[in-house]
Amino acid sequence: MFDTLPSTLLTLFLAFCVLWLIVQALRRMLSSRRRRREPSPEAVPEPRPSRTKLAEPQVAGPVSTIPDAADVLALKAAIDNLARQIAALEKRLAPEPTIPQPNQAVPNGRTAEPKPELPPVTPEHRI
Repeated sequence: MFDTLPSTLLTLFLAFCVLWLIVQALRRMLSSRRRRREPSPEAVPEPRPSRTKLAEPQVAGPVSTIPDAADVLALKAAIDNLARQIAALEKRLAPEPTIPQPNQAVPNGRTAEPKPELPPVTPEHRI
């Protein structure tokens, strides 16, 4: 009589687990149907904001990835502003022109060749 007791208990436990899973699946299916149906606006009162509830993030509608004219103009203004800032930084960081004369000797005994002058970057300069 007690030889089959462990296998019987195990079978009953597994049957209970399967039954519980079926009941949970049915609950979820029924609750999702209730949520999908939209109640009439008169039947649902406005929910009051509660201090205990966490603020839920609001999802915006689909965002267009095509820039409009205002975006393009704002981007152009930002690029021009950056170009002006770079030009101002180059002016501040540029050392004073101390190019030795071609006839003068460098302290090491070598002669210095004049370096070609690089054009400054200006907002009007476009690549």
